[in-house]
Amino acid sequence: VMRYARAIHKYGAAIVRDPHEAEEVTQDFLVKVLDQGFCPENVSRGRFRDYLKAAVRYVAIDHLRKRRPAQLSEADLGNLAQESPEIEQEWQHQWRDCLLERVWQSLEVFQSHQQGNTYYIVLRQFTAQPMDSSATHAERLSQSLGKPIRPDAFRQLLHRARRQFAKLLIDEVRKTLQAPTAEAVELELIDLELMSYVRDFLGKKE
Repeated sequence: VMRYARAIHKYGAAIVRDPHEAEEVTQDFLVKVLDQGFCPENVSRGRFRDYLKAAVRYVAIDHLRKRRPAQLSEADLGNLAQESPEIEQEWQHQWRDCLLERVWQSLEVFQSHQQGNTYYIVLRQFTAQPMDSSATHAERLSQSLGKPIRPDAFRQLLHRARRQFAKLLIDEVRKTLQAPTAEAVELELIDLELMSYVRDFLGKKE
């Protein structure tokens, strides 16, 4: 749950449409999790994000029912329970961002545990200026590391960094699925619009 706390908060905010009440919804949800835990058998379609989303929505609607009884009819609350495409899109967007943020953190940790590894530095540099030439990136990396890096060496490092990022992303997605088969992971990557990060590396061995 803490991995995706930001997505939980943003999703609650999209439902209650009040930043202060969104904070209350988040706190209520976390307390509920601590008190009752989760029921793995209720994970919708084998995806933890669907189960988590439904649980947050339930808490948010319950909050509105108690806090705004005069403003929202049962019909209004029923409409919220059905969920609008806009709120669904907000949840998916925030979940995707949380996944990517965790993968970046994992890549940075991976680099710190490998002496001389520069995957995090290289990929961060490239994503900040993707249109720059390999020569420009190589020169910039050379200045950062204090040693000469050739353009072809930079391209090789970038390929390895992207491969490691893809591996970490697939691992992170796998953790959110009840039955993480290759097909289920691929479908989740497609649904979250993350295939561009892993397409070149799917099914390939090191």
